[in-house]
Amino acid sequence: MFYTLVGGVLHHAIHLTDALLLMTAAKVENINTLVGSRILIFSAGKPADKMALRLQRSGAFVKALNGQERDVLPLIKRWHPVLLIITDWTVDMAPWLNELLSLPVCTHLSVLALGADDEAHAMSALDAGASAYLADTVTESVLRAQIGTLLKNGHHWENTEVRQDPYIWINPESSRIRLNGSEIRLSRRLFRFLHYLALHPDRTFTASEIANVLSDGQKFIQENSVAAQVHRLRKYMEAAGAGEWLETVHGFGYRLTLPQKISFDVKLS
Repeated sequence: MFYTLVGGVLHHAIHLTDALLLMTAAKVENINTLVGSRILIFSAGKPADKMALRLQRSGAFVKALNGQERDVLPLIKRWHPVLLIITDWTVDMAPWLNELLSLPVCTHLSVLALGADDEAHAMSALDAGASAYLADTVTESVLRAQIGTLLKNGHHWENTEVRQDPYIWINPESSRIRLNGSEIRLSRRLFRFLHYLALHPDRTFTASEIANVLSDGQKFIQENSVAAQVHRLRKYMEAAGAGEWLETVHGFGYRLTLPQKISFDVKLS
């Protein structure tokens, strides 16, 4: 059974086809939302490795945490996921989730809870702040549709500041960037591009993945135009003595390699 709050009202579908109908429109629009999204899967019981692997194959960056509730917050602070998936939800987890979501670091965090197929479990999760609740017996198509729906409005990495003075500072609120202490001015598209790379240092992205970032998943960007965008960005970075940070990995794509002395807790594994 599928549960979610729509306009503050609990909606559920008894039959699988009903749930699919509720999400069909959103599913069509969410084809690209998994690509590049950070998803944290927390399980206090059976590890969710299979779910993590499926989401990774769809282009998401996934961390699967099998442990205690107290282990979740430190990882959120270091890694800044846009979506937290809680498996094996139980009613007694509600106070913990409510407290977690009250913290400033979780302001933009979406939460999907998976658990028993009954309204008591669903309401306990939704009342605690979960964005949606699914019975853990739903099919993968329903699960993926719900994840896509939550991610559609969840490009919250765009609000994440990158700062390691005096080498790099990217402030999304003021739309300002400093490299090696010098401010550079970029177009909105190039700002988004560099910001995304800075949140994923040392990770190589294909032209297709970069095209998706440049387009914000909304407009079509040809892959053969990516090289031109990289060239433009590198020129701006060179003015601040940081052009060599943006590397071309021949045959694979591009990556941002920051100076060795810079250490980021947000690096993806």
